[in-house]
Amino acid sequence: MDKRLVGKWYKDEMGETLNIFDETPLRIKMSFSSTGHYDFEPNCVYEKDGYLCFEINDEKYRMVYRIQYVDGRLEGYYTQFGKDTPVQYSFVSDEPEDKPYRFVPTVIYVPESEETRIEILKKYALYDRTKNESYETEYILGGAVPSILEKYGFSEYVKDVDPETDDAAFKLLDFVCDHFGHDGASGLPAKRKIEDIIAYCENHGGRINCRGLAILLASLLRLYSVKARHITCKPYEDPFDDCHVVVDCQLPSGKRIMLDPSFRLFLKDKEGEYVSLEHLRKMLIDGEPFFADEKASYNGGTFDELWYREYMTKNTLRFSRGTFCADGYEEQSVHGVELVPANYPTEKFCDSERDGFVYNDAMFWRM
Repeated sequence: MDKRLVGKWYKDEMGETLNIFDETPLRIKMSFSSTGHYDFEPNCVYEKDGYLCFEINDEKYRMVYRIQYVDGRLEGYYTQFGKDTPVQYSFVSDEPEDKPYRFVPTVIYVPESEETRIEILKKYALYDRTKNESYETEYILGGAVPSILEKYGFSEYVKDVDPETDDAAFKLLDFVCDHFGHDGASGLPAKRKIEDIIAYCENHGGRINCRGLAILLASLLRLYSVKARHITCKPYEDPFDDCHVVVDCQLPSGKRIMLDPSFRLFLKDKEGEYVSLEHLRKMLIDGEPFFADEKASYNGGTFDELWYREYMTKNTLRFSRGTFCADGYEEQSVHGVELVPANYPTEKFCDSERDGFVYNDAMFWRM
């Protein structure tokens, strides 16, 4: 293999960084700042037809990269959905980074503001419902229960569940939080099916990041024919080094609710009604109180409502989600949309990112 490939390389589109290590076979760490993925390794790396090849994502979204050294750059293409897209990486350093990696952007799309988080949220409170945006959301409900769940006594949690009531949502929240915890630095497996996430937890001290917990819970809910999807909750600035992921759920009763498995949490308002993620944003802007479920905790410890209020004030500026909700699928694909406020500054984002921006909140939150 061409040793000139070894080093650190970068391309602007999607803020993508490659760290290629002088090992046999060559080892790669990569990141995409635009999707919040940091420090992960491809599914596989190999040599073919003079290219260094590597693959990421599951079968449906599989991206197969082919790159080679050309005049001080890495050039080639990746194939996804049967389409070839050229790629070109610029040289950064002879020394690849092999440590917990934090993306340092060369382009700031939206810089941090000196305003407080609540001032920013109020400033960008409004969406644009005049936008005639049309897209549907498809849910794959039901299906076989993966056998790995029974290692954790899954059938005991659901044996008395009446599918006509809302019990399943809370039983499944209990199941996830009884057995798996949160670790923001833990990362995610390359594949995101129920069994992949649980196996990953088993190899990482029983913990995974907020995205993994939300994907797991949403997938389990859909097994029981409950419409659920994970939502990425983003701050004002971009790139960012922290976001949060929760579950948006429509209960069998028709009520909407936000479930946050990182904190074993759901919320109610002062009228005792469940709080959806859409409603939570408005409550934060209006300064309304919310009330956490009595079981709420962080990894079995305490739950700090004031801290959570501040945290979600930061992370409810914009939201992204998929429009195809099935086990193993994510929004980082052609199926993703991102809801941004009407006056959010988007000028510096690349075209491929702006293509996924939507402004009509009524359409975005429709189940």
